[in-house]
Amino acid sequence: MGRRSHGIHRQTAAVVWVLVGGLLGPPPAGGAPAATDVDEVVERVQAACSRVQDLTARFHQTVTSRAAGVVQEASGVFLMKRPGKMRWEYQKPQARLFVTDGKTLWAFSPADKQVVVQDVGEAFASRMPLTFLAGDCQLRREFTVTAVDHAGTRASPTTRILDLKPARDTVGIARLLLEVNVQTYTVERTTLFDAAGNTTVIALSNLKLNTGLSDHQFQFTPPAGVTVVTPPKR
Repeated sequence: MGRRSHGIHRQTAAVVWVLVGGLLGPPPAGGAPAATDVDEVVERVQAACSRVQDLTARFHQTVTSRAAGVVQEASGVFLMKRPGKMRWEYQKPQARLFVTDGKTLWAFSPADKQVVVQDVGEAFASRMPLTFLAGDCQLRREFTVTAVDHAGTRASPTTRILDLKPARDTVGIARLLLEVNVQTYTVERTTLFDAAGNTTVIALSNLKLNTGLSDHQFQFTPPAGVTVVTPPKR
């Protein structure tokens, strides 16, 4: 369980950047024409981000190890509620569950009959994803944002790709690519690169927004017979 729990920072960060990037529903009724300037795209994405209080979606994740040349795929259900609550339930290839109420993180492996319990601030190498989960949608505060412009992107007038690079050294995040639909200001795909060149790609589907998720969905009680592990604090 230990090695898998260490990967949650990078994986959760990728999901969070999908949310931050604007997988946040349609623009206001009678929305303005599509933006083409990168600054305007960022402003509209941030505005969409700020309107979301909770969401439910299915996710598909693809992690590629550059050194080993190994590709791993996984899928499941993702729930988020501001401020700071998240439930990430893997269903394939094997059941795993990560839940936080904004204070405590539970990382549960049914196969191992073990749950790792940590203060959420101790579980993440960087607080940046938690800041965005809490509702801070200001991309330029944490990133340098540019547009990716090449023949492929110019061939698709409804899509802009934002290239995000951390403004300061951030553990687990070297670069992010957000593919933004400029008709709806939703992110259709996000790719996270770490310092070693490994990638995590996250796509969300069946998105439901602002449905009033209950706080109890972000709590976890270990089942009988499960070992509870509490790592030492840093």
